[in-house]
Amino acid sequence: MITAQLVKELRERTGISMMDCKTALVESDGDIEKAIEVLRKKSVLKAEKKSGRATNEGAIVIGSSDDYSFIIEVDTETDFAAKDASFQNFLNELTIFCKEQTPSDLDDLNEKYNAQLLEIIQKIGENIKISYFEKLATEDCVLASYKHSDNRLAAIVKMDSGDESLGRDIAMQVAANNPMAIYPDDLDKNILDKEKEIALATLADENKPDNIKEKIIIGKLNKFKMENALVEQPFIKDPDKKIKELLGNSKILSFLRKKVGEWRKTPR
Repeated sequence: MITAQLVKELRERTGISMMDCKTALVESDGDIEKAIEVLRKKSVLKAEKKSGRATNEGAIVIGSSDDYSFIIEVDTETDFAAKDASFQNFLNELTIFCKEQTPSDLDDLNEKYNAQLLEIIQKIGENIKISYFEKLATEDCVLASYKHSDNRLAAIVKMDSGDESLGRDIAMQVAANNPMAIYPDDLDKNILDKEKEIALATLADENKPDNIKEKIIIGKLNKFKMENALVEQPFIKDPDKKIKELLGNSKILSFLRKKVGEWRKTPR
């Protein structure tokens, strides 16, 4: 006989729904260990089907070891799942693992946690995936980080010198203003060419001499560079001061920035 207590015990041990637990117990004639095997087999099949669904929500985690600092993005289908206790526990475990071990890249991390992810997918009922993992090595430098309170945005900055407070301010700047490069001359040529193309198109119908149009385009490109180069941006805490003034003798070597659902390669 399949009792309510037996179903409850299986539910507590597996985290699977009461209905699925009862079905598994019926299939295994009330043997709880066999029922767990039944659930595990069904869970993998269901989870593999769900693993192809779109993930537009999630959370960002950051951490550091003696050798590097890192950013990880783990995605879910809904914000509700991102707040689930199983998901939060997984984030904590993932953070500890990356602090104590040294995953080589995103593929390495996914290989390590593939089976566990399938279990959580079945438990929560939504697709979950580790979509981003990047790290910056310590190497005689200053590493500082910032993570927004909603756990959806974070940044890490690597500098040749400076204190923790300065580093956090720069990391906050990177998170908030999303710079494309550290210095104006570091901006990707393809991006600048696209901006020039757009500027030319906006001037196509204007009755201006070519040399004047050229000056306007140069002005637009310079403005674009200043807006998207980190050191030229106004400091978010004091817009009258640029980041390069805030730095003093310190130099930014690289940065990482990640927002849930957003992708753009950042300088290393």
